[in-house]
Amino acid sequence: LVHDEEYLESLKNPATWLSIFEFKESEYDSNTAEKPLNMILEDFRIKTGGTKLAATNALSHGLTANLGGGYHHAFPAQGRGYCAINDIAISIRSLQKDKKIEKALIVDLDFHQGDGNAFIFKEDPSVFTLSVHSKEGWPEEKQKSDLDVNIPEGEEGTYIEKMNIGIERALNSFSPDLVFFVAGSDPYEKDILPGTRLLNLSLEQMKTRDKMVIDRFHELKIPLTIVFAGGYGPHVWEVHYHAIKHLLGKHCLIVG
Repeated sequence: LVHDEEYLESLKNPATWLSIFEFKESEYDSNTAEKPLNMILEDFRIKTGGTKLAATNALSHGLTANLGGGYHHAFPAQGRGYCAINDIAISIRSLQKDKKIEKALIVDLDFHQGDGNAFIFKEDPSVFTLSVHSKEGWPEEKQKSDLDVNIPEGEEGTYIEKMNIGIERALNSFSPDLVFFVAGSDPYEKDILPGTRLLNLSLEQMKTRDKMVIDRFHELKIPLTIVFAGGYGPHVWEVHYHAIKHLLGKHCLIVG
């Protein structure tokens, strides 16, 4: 429903994965690896199934989460940015095919632009892509979402306001049946990926971000499912922990 057949076939080849994970050949030795690199596809497929299950259950439970997923950099014919297959796009296309939804809104708050989703749905009026991300951060060549909100380096203090304005603008022009909240924890100031140092939100800002998104759609009675997306290092779990704790307080359903 989303990916080219030739690309899916290429995922059987370990060399394809070297590109997706930006490995140099010297950084991967098949003789010492615990399993062949292409076997990772099974993990992606399981987590993609989790996103689809969470999204399906959101239609009856209101709020759900998949403890993983959020592979928003995967294009139809290319994996990149640690993303092999696009679980969000696959879930949307599957739900539309089954006539369970007509329209979906993607609220992407990862540090990086959701370029794969922007590309996949660029000419599709049934899907609205909102991406709030670092202006200077990767990817250098960004796609055009339905609404892009760029946060320049050093302007973390404007993040919550700009995010809220972006969500309201999306809702003023689009009425979704389902929302995918891409809740990347990589804007967190304790994220250790070198490129994410351009945007450093405190834990309180991250907690406010997630609470506002969850509460806004809960109040509107629009089904919402969370996927985790990016987050790197030993501390980013804190962001996801508080988001899920708040979600549980709303009587949500978690898919692990």
